Amino acid sequence: MTNSFQDLKNWLLSSGIFISQTDKKNFGGVHSYFDEKSDEFSFLYPEITGYFISTMKFLNSLENDIKYSQYAKYSSDWLIGIYEKHGSIIQGIKSEKPISNLSYSFDLAICAKGLLDYYEMSKNSYYLNFAKKILDNLSDQYLQSDGSLMPYKDVKTNLLNESNEVWYKQKGCLHIKVAIPFFQIYKYLNDDTFLQIGNRICNKISDFQNSDGSIRLHETSNIVNLHTMCYALEGLVYGYHITKNEIYLKNILKALDWCMNQILEDGSINLWHNSKYNSKSAYPIAQLIRILILIDKLELEIQFKSKINNLYNFLITLQASHSSQKINGGFYEEFYKSLFGWKKRLRINSWTSMFALQSIYWYENYDEITFEEQINFLY
Repeated sequence: MTNSFQDLKNWLLSSGIFISQTDKKNFGGVHSYFDEKSDEFSFLYPEITGYFISTMKFLNSLENDIKYSQYAKYSSDWLIGIYEKHGSIIQGIKSEKPISNLSYSFDLAICAKGLLDYYEMSKNSYYLNFAKKILDNLSDQYLQSDGSLMPYKDVKTNLLNESNEVWYKQKGCLHIKVAIPFFQIYKYLNDDTFLQIGNRICNKISDFQNSDGSIRLHETSNIVNLHTMCYALEGLVYGYHITKNEIYLKNILKALDWCMNQILEDGSINLWHNSKYNSKSAYPIAQLIRILILIDKLELEIQFKSKINNLYNFLITLQASHSSQKINGGFYEEFYKSLFGWKKRLRINSWTSMFALQSIYWYENYDEITFEEQINFLY
């Protein structure tokens, strides 16, 4: 593999973003990002720890190194400890204390998927059963009859809520990705209940997709956020893999056509559309590259290859090259618009780096990979 892939892999494993030392209290946890200005790691992030487990499954499929399984176990056990201590997956931990009392439905789904991925690695039914416990909680408490999900719960009061104070505290298109672990556990248990839930969540796409193919952040808003749009598409791509529902594929292709028309000269796509915010972020670009490659492989065409090249060339401009192990190889979060032009946000971001790792591998091995094999590693 190229230096980009190897440096990025080394950053994920050795920078300190993941706590690998077993004598540390929170070993297995993953920090949100490394702040280059303050020279500090941010809070420990359970949702991103779920992604880390899935990333270890992906790396293990490439190299079959025992450390990937060990690290995935550390992270799985850390998440289970969080759930058991707080009665759910809380948003994050800083200085040994929760950063809030809120438990997000999206985070629960990503953590459940992480546990399912570790179950797939270990074949230990304890992790399958705990993932089922989380998904049962999600479907019993957060899932609404129309396929939407309540965004969060206060673990102190046990009350579900939504709020317009910030985009992720509202029901949104991002929740379509929550379908993935329900479809995945259906594969293991062959219980139609989980299949039906996955379908119900994916069918919500009709309430978010505009006639031009773009996918609204919220049902009643005209704002489009590329990151959450890609979350919705990831749910639909995996849903198509399980169900072969042609409507999902039609929704995906329509959305990707819109995305292709948004690519700027530098290969980027703005994160926000119809919004006051202005940034070019690496994480949705990495997500979009993955989706485009999967659809090319599914359709056995190279319809998106030139566009993938453009996006990849932009993505790689946000990879860090630095003498510090805490920085080198990881991916900066974004360029943001300031009064003085575009500036790089000096955060080496964990989930950006995990999405980029997979997009780089799939990009560099475009001719060799297949949809049916790689869809099982989408996180």
